[in-house]
Amino acid sequence: MSTRTRLQTTVETACERGGMCVHDRAGHGLGALQLRLALATPTGWTDAIVASVDESGWIVLELWAGGSVTVWHHAEAALAEGAPVSLHARYGVLADGARRLSVAQG
Repeated sequence: MSTRTRLQTTVETACERGGMCVHDRAGHGLGALQLRLALATPTGWTDAIVASVDESGWIVLELWAGGSVTVWHHAEAALAEGAPVSLHARYGVLADGARRLSVAQG
C-alpha cells in the first residue's frame, strides 16, 4: 500500500518537468532573495564559457580567469557549448544573457 500523498506526487512530477519546479534548493528554482543578493554584489560574478553540458544537468564552465568549475541544474539548461555565461558562485546563480538559473556547485 502506497503512503504517498497527492501533493508529494505532484511535487516530484513538477520537478521532473523543470519549469514547474517547486524546490528551493540549489540547482532548482531561483529564489527572489537569491537573485537579489547576486545582483547586489556585482564583484561576485565570474565570466566563463560553457565547456560541456550533459543530460543529467552537469555543466562544466571554463573560467576566463583560468580554471574550470562544474555546476548542476535540475532541468535541461539549453546552454550551447562555447556560449559565454557568468557565474555568481557565492549565491549559485548562472547568467546566460538575460536568463538566470539557480545552480549547485559540484
